[in-house]
Amino acid sequence: MDGMQRRDDSPTGSRFGHRPVLHAVLGRQILDAHLRNRHQLLDAGPIELHTVEAAEARLLIRAMAAAAQADGGLDEKERQRIASVIRASALDEEERGRMEERIGEPHCLEELIRQVDTPRLASRVYAVSLAVVDKSAAVNQAYLRYLALRLGLPADLVVRLNRQMGLRL
Repeated sequence: MDGMQRRDDSPTGSRFGHRPVLHAVLGRQILDAHLRNRHQLLDAGPIELHTVEAAEARLLIRAMAAAAQADGGLDEKERQRIASVIRASALDEEERGRMEERIGEPHCLEELIRQVDTPRLASRVYAVSLAVVDKSAAVNQAYLRYLALRLGLPADLVVRLNRQMGLRL
């Protein structure tokens, strides 16, 4: 076989210069990337509350306020983030005003957690909490770990949400 090329009968054969395994791996990577992108496009951002029902919006806003106060107080930056979410929510004008007034009130985390009745809502509560806090503060990171534990979130979901929001715990 010195001067002769080896004949390959596979459909991808030496014609492409790749082995079939390489094609399978690349195909899988393309499919995974497509599904991740599709999933991201289908899911609204965690703090986009203009399409959620009023009861869920109120719960998520209270969860944001509780997370913002986890470090002992609500700073102006956190207050502005929450207020902008309230203004963009589907709540009526009167309810928006009430929610903005209550941002600074302390919120009982246990009471909030008792209202979370689905895994989807649990992940939303965690995501909005993650979106509003200063992720570099150790006390906020501890709060987020505790919140994930109390909500019963799977570790892989917590890691994915943390990565999406720029946090490495």
